[in-house]
Amino acid sequence: MEMSRNKTILFIIGGIILFFAVVIILIMLFSNNSKKGNSSKDVFSIWMVGDSAEEAQDFVDGFKRFANTNMDVNILSFNSYDEYTYALTYAITNGEAPDIFVLNSNEKNSLFENQTVGIPPDYLNPSTIRKEYKDFVSNQLISQSDTGTEFLLGLPIGYETLGVFFNKRFVKRTDLENISSLKSAVAKLKEKSPENIPIAIGNGTTLDSSEDIATQFMMSQSGDKNIESLQRRSVQAGLGDYLYFGDIEGDNKYNSRLEEMKVANQNAIDLFSEGETYMVAGYPRLINKISKKGFSSNYLEAVPFPLGGASSGAALVNYNYFVVNKDSAKGDLAGKFMSYVSSADGIKIFLKAYPYYLPAAIAFEKEAESQMIHKNYKIAVTDFYSEKYSYTSFNKGIKTVYDAQLRVILDSEKTAVDEFTRFQKSLNCKTEKAVSQKEFSKVCD
Repeated sequence: MEMSRNKTILFIIGGIILFFAVVIILIMLFSNNSKKGNSSKDVFSIWMVGDSAEEAQDFVDGFKRFANTNMDVNILSFNSYDEYTYALTYAITNGEAPDIFVLNSNEKNSLFENQTVGIPPDYLNPSTIRKEYKDFVSNQLISQSDTGTEFLLGLPIGYETLGVFFNKRFVKRTDLENISSLKSAVAKLKEKSPENIPIAIGNGTTLDSSEDIATQFMMSQSGDKNIESLQRRSVQAGLGDYLYFGDIEGDNKYNSRLEEMKVANQNAIDLFSEGETYMVAGYPRLINKISKKGFSSNYLEAVPFPLGGASSGAALVNYNYFVVNKDSAKGDLAGKFMSYVSSADGIKIFLKAYPYYLPAAIAFEKEAESQMIHKNYKIAVTDFYSEKYSYTSFNKGIKTVYDAQLRVILDSEKTAVDEFTRFQKSLNCKTEKAVSQKEFSKVCD
């Protein structure tokens, strides 16, 4: 057992070393590319995360028509928020930051917020946004100046909510109405087919967005919206519920395959595509990975992620919102870009390019009912949304640290609650230092 644990620790350390090696290479590549591209005054640069730049050409063309400009518009997209954070830090430090970049909704006091400038009401009026956008957008992104004037920090076009993809040969929609019905369905499925795993959740390593799924479980217990105020009882109940699905001694037993999957470099999608699990959780964009595995469109359906707990109506929302670099020499064009982001043309083209997003603008919700998240499947993006839920973001403190560490903690089935409590205290301390820029000598770990 001790040898297995040592191997796991070495695996994690090796992974960290490899990650930083990749980051250094990315920074070197970015440095070379930025000297060729972003140094030109005739290029308007936009950075995004997780959305393919190749799909954005129509959006770029539409913006150029809207702004009546012939300037080159360059979109650079990063696969992960980790890569993005390191590259953006490097770019800002070297005076090469893009004109437009994105921040994440689940990092309220972003380390990059001081690099942004508020959007003037001439381009985006806060009163209009409050009326025409989802409440969680205006609640988070409308701010006030020292004189009391309202302004917008930035604006998203779309957002994502968690859901469950399921094989309808074995699972019914009614099985996923809430956590209680899910647990009941899991027990029945396991009794019928002991060799299979009903739903692929319960650890951190082998599941896409495991950190957000576990966060959803904790939010459901108390309605807490940030790591700072998250109570231990919510952590115990929420993580306990989440880890129940991975428990080797429980009904679902997802972790019975954990070590085997690590060695084989497999994940939840592999088991799902091979029929060894009947349900997999995640955001709508997970459909792209499911499709690559060739899962039959005849059997795939999706529903909003089932909630449960004392505050079961609080559902996690995730989105990236566009902001303007305060050092951009193209302030007028940046303002026009933000106007385009809120225009009917801009919204339609963006959602067509990235159909896994629900529209943040209320006027486009009706159209979303027929918006399929993938051309090969009859699953609408609204299949992930429930009118019964209230949607809110969750302030993770420092997102990259929270996500990476929570994924590791979730693999520690027996000690996860204690590990998370220690991590919570440490991260709150680090976040306070980073945001306040004070007490740098204070030891957080």
